[in-house]
Amino acid sequence: MRIALLPGHAETKEGSAMVCGHFKGFGEWALATWYLPRIADGLRSLGYDVVQTQRADAGGTTPSYSAKAANATGADIALEFHFNSAGAKASGSCCVCWKYSETGRAFARELARGMAALLGIGLTAGGVIVQPSDEERGLMAFKKSRMPFFMLEPCFAGSSATDCQLFTHALLSGEWTNKMPAIIDRCIQSVYSHNN
Repeated sequence: MRIALLPGHAETKEGSAMVCGHFKGFGEWALATWYLPRIADGLRSLGYDVVQTQRADAGGTTPSYSAKAANATGADIALEFHFNSAGAKASGSCCVCWKYSETGRAFARELARGMAALLGIGLTAGGVIVQPSDEERGLMAFKKSRMPFFMLEPCFAGSSATDCQLFTHALLSGEWTNKMPAIIDRCIQSVYSHNN
């Protein structure tokens, strides 16, 4: 199976910034480009064909370019890494997916649970946010992708000090990069291997 890994947003449009900790001020794009090569290596060691890409590779910065970049890789599944930002009371892990795929929703739910367990936080919206919805959240990435496309939102590092501290600890300790490949693999095996 080929997996496309993408950082959220773009170098010129980094998304929300960490609010505290060692990485305070770092945006979603900068952090993801820093840790994604390690996650890619972990997935390759598990037997996956991994391709890293980004919106800029397809010529833009909006979610439709995420789909275009992912489509160009010929991947079977695409994972775009973000972290959330909202009100001060917002917290938890979730995964955004295409509304009309039950399999995709099951994968997103398992992935959100894995991220929440890794970070030691709860789930936002039951762990799954679907597109289309009342709140447009990267809709065109899901609408234009030719494979199951997911946006991973492990925490509210852009607004919650607690979430940010937990995420910072996971990054600095190496837990995020060491454990995420196994979490992704487990979710793929439990959801997609039974639907082939």
